[in-house]
Amino acid sequence: MEILRHEDIEKDLKKLSRFPAPKESLEAWERLLLLKGVHETPAINQCSGFDENRIYKGRIIPLKEKFGKSKGYRVILQVVEEKYKILVFSRHGIYKTEKELLKLIKERLEK
Repeated sequence: MEILRHEDIEKDLKKLSRFPAPKESLEAWERLLLLKGVHETPAINQCSGFDENRIYKGRIIPLKEKFGKSKGYRVILQVVEEKYKILVFSRHGIYKTEKELLKLIKERLEK
């Protein structure tokens, strides 16, 4: 298995720079994903409405903070063969509507 990041993930990390450890939280989650896989990692669900694309959304516990997954980070990833591609890395509440987030996912799938 291999984990790739969409080229715009760096923009996502810059938006999250006011939080204590977004990059470290993502890296820790990536290690867990490689160890357990998409079906065994807690708090990952498949998203519908993306045709043949296998898109999953996950919750990440923020490191260095006293919050659980519900107020933590969100990750959207695409599974293609033996590769995971992280499309979006966000924080709970950053996107005002689900529609806005879905639009961003579809844009990043096209790139």
